[in-house]
Amino acid sequence: MDSSYTVERGGGGSRSRNNTPNRQRSRPSSGNFSNNDNLIQTAIKTTAKRSSSTQPLFRTVTWILIVLCSSFLSFYGGVWTGLQASSSSTNNSNIGAPTSFNNINDHEIQRRVEKLAEQKVNEQLDTLCKQLPKDDLSNIYQRAEKVNERGSSLFTKSMSSYAKGLARVSKTDLMSEFDFGVPPNADSEGIDALILYNKHDSLPSNENIAKAVRYEDPTKPLPFLPAKTATENCDTMNVVLMANPGNTRQCFAIVGSQYQSYHIQRWMRRPDRQGSLNPSMPLKLTSRAWTASGRQEFFPPKEKHVKSHQKKLLTYLTEAPDIKVRLKSLLEKIHIKKTVVVLTCNHGQSELLMNFACSAHSRGFDLKNVLVFPTDLETKELAEGVGLTTFYEEKLMASIPKKAANVYGDSTFTSVMFAKVLCVQLVNELGYNLLFQDADIVWYKNPLDYFHDKSIPQFDLYFQDDGSRQERYAPYSANSGFYYVRSNSRTQHLFRQLIYSSDLIDAWNSHQQVLIALLGEHSSVFGLSIKIYEKETEEFPGGLQYHRKKDIMKKIMSGESKAYIFHMSWTNNKDNKLKFFQQMGEWYLNEQCIGKQAQDVAHGSLVSDCCSAEPLITCHYKDKPSKIPCRDSPNIDAKGRSFW
Repeated sequence: MDSSYTVERGGGGSRSRNNTPNRQRSRPSSGNFSNNDNLIQTAIKTTAKRSSSTQPLFRTVTWILIVLCSSFLSFYGGVWTGLQASSSSTNNSNIGAPTSFNNINDHEIQRRVEKLAEQKVNEQLDTLCKQLPKDDLSNIYQRAEKVNERGSSLFTKSMSSYAKGLARVSKTDLMSEFDFGVPPNADSEGIDALILYNKHDSLPSNENIAKAVRYEDPTKPLPFLPAKTATENCDTMNVVLMANPGNTRQCFAIVGSQYQSYHIQRWMRRPDRQGSLNPSMPLKLTSRAWTASGRQEFFPPKEKHVKSHQKKLLTYLTEAPDIKVRLKSLLEKIHIKKTVVVLTCNHGQSELLMNFACSAHSRGFDLKNVLVFPTDLETKELAEGVGLTTFYEEKLMASIPKKAANVYGDSTFTSVMFAKVLCVQLVNELGYNLLFQDADIVWYKNPLDYFHDKSIPQFDLYFQDDGSRQERYAPYSANSGFYYVRSNSRTQHLFRQLIYSSDLIDAWNSHQQVLIALLGEHSSVFGLSIKIYEKETEEFPGGLQYHRKKDIMKKIMSGESKAYIFHMSWTNNKDNKLKFFQQMGEWYLNEQCIGKQAQDVAHGSLVSDCCSAEPLITCHYKDKPSKIPCRDSPNIDAKGRSFW
């Protein structure tokens, strides 16, 4: 039966269509099998002659098929006619009729004829194969293998260990059916994903769909299926996320019948030591973060990084038992639903920490379970002065500078990253869930209400989308300045490994980059589940939205947004963060408390002296989001346009 299956896109789903042409049954031709020997001998001579010539092999195969079909039809027809005649004469007279066919119905006669025909054809095929040259015989078997693969010329036996069929599914549909945790791209409309089936049993149950998936009719495109249908018989599913960084001439090699790997090797035409992509060079095994322009983002730490790391790690391992005892006692007093909010800060960033506390007080938030890990005594006093609980451990924080980082990624910035790792690891290992956030965040609603909602999908970790799609952040682009962690054995091991990898943080000048690399490894090895909220998620906006999503920022400015927080990421330094917050209407720290120590400004409570009940709005740049029109202010970007 010649049938095909398609699924058409449209509306809210898909529909199938069976196209089954009428099939007519033809009776076998009458004939005498006595002529078959002559036919076979003629075919043997013909194929032998052609096998010694330069003619294509398909002619040999064609003649063999003609001979076999002729033999089958002639033998089948002859026996059928003879038996029918015998049966007919039996009905007229029992004289001379073979007793073995008495009282045998037509179905039994047909079965016996087919069996005899099959036996005879097999005998003739064996005879033919013995007389063919070995080269022709090998090619015939290869062609037979293709036919045996359920009629598909694409999925040959040589691929059968890993390829039985292909199907297309909507990328959006697939990522909705299975939440891979990675941030989906917004421009996925009309993009298909490809499903490769490794076993016949994994194909969809519907036989018409299965035939299309096996690609039995090469004149039709691969079937387009709903994700649920395409995966209904997949007991396991390996997911490969792919794009084309640098828009290179990229290929994927799928190697079957091999020891299973859950990692992707990357090969690139490049120089041996350094340099950009060079098409004249041979393919070489390459780091996944070696860009087409020749920039290498992943490299082993140098000796200076290792020595610094070992010194800090030795202090941590020596002091950790006592620290955990004291920290556990504190956590038992302040946690809410076994959860705490964790921050760390040095004196150079203390204005941002104080602004977070002041803005939270102005909106009436309870900060009982907010715990600050200050890196110096000055920050400890300021944090406690604005009503925050602190845990200060001088021995662990001694190596961290007090000044603010000049720019993202400088040595001061990198030193503070170690404190970010410490505070999360200690709280997590003591069995508490935690929300880690940077100091440059303000709350519109308590974000713990969101993460405590049992209706959200359950993951081990939840991250704000950083928005950057550089190779070094693949595949998660997780923002390490705002994330929620459930305490369990998987996350505890993750953050222990992050502590042990602090030499890479020093070498790469990025806590975020090292964390993301570990997320990918631990997801593969331990099944760590990670959720990255896509850039379009309204609840957790940040620097990407501030600089590139005017419509989202308009809603925030007008109070119409569903945002829980705002994170002033994607900003070079503290000075810009302060100015951006001021013109957004999210700055609540009085001028006299900026850059000061507690004893310099406190005449009573720091909350009353430093915190404003209303936002302190100041215009700085007309091309950045602002609570009020700032048309008379200059641009900060060369080609910036007025926000209002």
